[in-house]
Amino acid sequence: MIDTHAHINSNTLKNLKEEIIQINNLAYLDKIINVGTDSKTNKEVLKIAASFKKFYASLGIHPLYEGNIEDILKLIPNEEALEKVVAIGETGLDASSELEPQKRKFIESIELANYLRLPIIIHANNTNELVINLLNDHPPHYGFVFHCFQPDLLILEKIQKKDGYISVGIPITKKTAKKSLEVVKSVSLDHLLIETDYPFMSRYPTTEGKLIFKKIQELRNLGLEETKTILDSNAKRLFYKLDK
Repeated sequence: MIDTHAHINSNTLKNLKEEIIQINNLAYLDKIINVGTDSKTNKEVLKIAASFKKFYASLGIHPLYEGNIEDILKLIPNEEALEKVVAIGETGLDASSELEPQKRKFIESIELANYLRLPIIIHANNTNELVINLLNDHPPHYGFVFHCFQPDLLILEKIQKKDGYISVGIPITKKTAKKSLEVVKSVSLDHLLIETDYPFMSRYPTTEGKLIFKKIQELRNLGLEETKTILDSNAKRLFYKLDK
């Protein structure tokens, strides 16, 4: 399994080193993208990725957090520093706060991703349509994923027309998540990713990562190996550095 979105850093975890070792030793987990959200966590995810084989980094400024996009470049002064950076993000728009400053930061993130030839990881909290409109004006050249996708079949269609991806997590394992289940049933299989969004949406080192995987297998009537092959191939296609 490739976990395409987690937040393993000192802001979210008290026993960071112990948790990293436990996660790195999980047999069912092949790779994990550790997502930065501000200057501090960007530095940490880079350091963790350099020290543990399964870990890769995504660098970004969360729409609700303070930070300058240009500071990300300072963390990756050369090709060696960039080696295990697979994406820019988490970036996007969140309706719980003023949107104009977020839009500027989002556009700068897309421009940085294009410059570095990387995909972007999008946070869209009650802003799906706004994000789509912004992507029309400022297209990411190396792909994108709506992380923890808020279910909307019309938006899903627009994402797929742009050759974008959606990522789903533990909510699809809940019986009450009818809209999320419809999305998983409807999405083109080659545009689907899975994530834990640890530690916000799920917990390691439990079996929750497996539960997400098995739910997709069940909803799409796939075999175990077929499900793994599809999801792993999707992750490696978007986050192409995972395949190196």
